[in-house]
Amino acid sequence: MVFYIPLLQPHFKHIEIGDTLTSLWSGCGSIVQCQLDDEPCVVKAIKIPSHIHHPKIKQSEVALKRKQYSYSVECTFYKLYSPHLPKHAQSIECIGAINKDDEYALVFKDFTKHGFTKAGPQHVKAILKWLAHFHAFNLSKPADGLWQQGNYWHLSTRPDEFNKLSEHADKKSDIRSAAHKIDKILQTSHYKTLIHGDAKLANFAADEQSEILGYDFQYVGAGAGIIDVMYFMTSCFNDKQLHDHADEYLAYYFTHLKSALKIYQPTIDADDVTAQWQALWPLAWADFYRFLAGWSPEHFKINSYMLKQVNITLASNI
Repeated sequence: MVFYIPLLQPHFKHIEIGDTLTSLWSGCGSIVQCQLDDEPCVVKAIKIPSHIHHPKIKQSEVALKRKQYSYSVECTFYKLYSPHLPKHAQSIECIGAINKDDEYALVFKDFTKHGFTKAGPQHVKAILKWLAHFHAFNLSKPADGLWQQGNYWHLSTRPDEFNKLSEHADKKSDIRSAAHKIDKILQTSHYKTLIHGDAKLANFAADEQSEILGYDFQYVGAGAGIIDVMYFMTSCFNDKQLHDHADEYLAYYFTHLKSALKIYQPTIDADDVTAQWQALWPLAWADFYRFLAGWSPEHFKINSYMLKQVNITLASNI
């Protein structure tokens, strides 16, 4: 019997397991289609191994604990946070977040049966609007049970990658020297919200009306919303597209952020939020570069647009 069946049995009378859609990161489980009490569902079945097999991440206690906690965070998010999200920042619908020790079964309604498919490049603006509403709705809310610093690459959770920077010279050495200051500025932003933390294009679904659903909330937690926007753009645009269009899409996000803040946070100065997060734009890029440079120095996301933002950050004498 597969490990997640006993997790499901107390909650569902009729269980029919279907196809495995994909495996989770580095042997942590799988995503499986199923029928649960005649409802088409998808189960994210998680069982964290005692050893991580990944070509770019060495086995360490930090790496293992990071992954273990990420699934605890995701379970908490679907239990306590996702049911309260506003219409324009919905997640996929979780009908069961079940946990026993280091095993999880997250049960979702199959969004493909409700008119949704995985989002594509044509949905970039719709997802930026989703992010604006998600950030505005959650502004200044506590991240209880979530990451106290959202995203998977922040400095305190990546000591192995940070230490690798000492092996390099030039810009990597410069970013290593500035890393703690950059991290502190991002952490101490006056306006903190909940960020998705892994807001890449692949973690959103869309319908024909460009309504958006978010998923994969393993790294949701406190942070400045601009961090999500930066990371999202890295998943959508190549170097030329970033040079040509990043400012346009950033302005689009801030337009919707201001509108959303008027709805959810009418006493907050939306112009001030925008100004402060806009100022963090190059630092968010520099922070992500610090991670990539230590994790995968030849990564395709390290391009001239990113390096331009790094240079702006380093030249600012932070």
